[in-house]
Amino acid sequence: MIQGYSLLFSWYFFEPNSSLSVFMGMNAEIRAVSAAEIEDEIWDLLKSGASNHKSAFHTATIATVGDTFPFIRTVVLRAANREEKSLRFHTDIRSPKIQHLEKNPNISWLFYDKELRIQVRIKAQASIHISDEVAEMAWEQSRVSAKMCYTTTGGPGTLIEAPELIQFNVAEMSIEDETFARSNFAVVLSTIQAMDVLFLHHSGHKRFLIDYEKGLQSWVQV
Repeated sequence: MIQGYSLLFSWYFFEPNSSLSVFMGMNAEIRAVSAAEIEDEIWDLLKSGASNHKSAFHTATIATVGDTFPFIRTVVLRAANREEKSLRFHTDIRSPKIQHLEKNPNISWLFYDKELRIQVRIKAQASIHISDEVAEMAWEQSRVSAKMCYTTTGGPGTLIEAPELIQFNVAEMSIEDETFARSNFAVVLSTIQAMDVLFLHHSGHKRFLIDYEKGLQSWVQV
């Protein structure tokens, strides 16, 4: 059962007149902030992160589970779909993260905006798309510069003997290069199960949980 209640926020508030409403700082006016407003705001930040390279949410840290140890790295957020509760990033199929997700689809996202002082942790289930419509559409929508990232013959994580042997992306994309790059391209879609939102402040933090699996929205003790 969703607990839809509001709290007087002295540090953050919803600004309805801006193109992207933001949580403001400690001098903001006091007003009631509902659970729905917080969820709306987080999705606005995620969508902005996917479309605006200047957004703090444009890059995120993701964690996958290896055989005995967690692995984290930074990825670019490529799409955020509220209706499907999904986030998307692109990667090389030769990357270790693909191997991890094939064995264990559990994935975590971490977003942080230092200006807004907001941290969002996301628990999700990942699915890998290589040769289907999802991957093909993502490839067609990608810029040439992004496609070039998949042109090295050595896959991510390949051990090399000396730094001068490091391969770099091609400077110009030929038809052969693009065909090879496409064969290395994969889309990872993650379906969100829960979002844990932390509002940071020197006088005390506030934490809010949105759990889609349990149908729960609630404030949480920090």
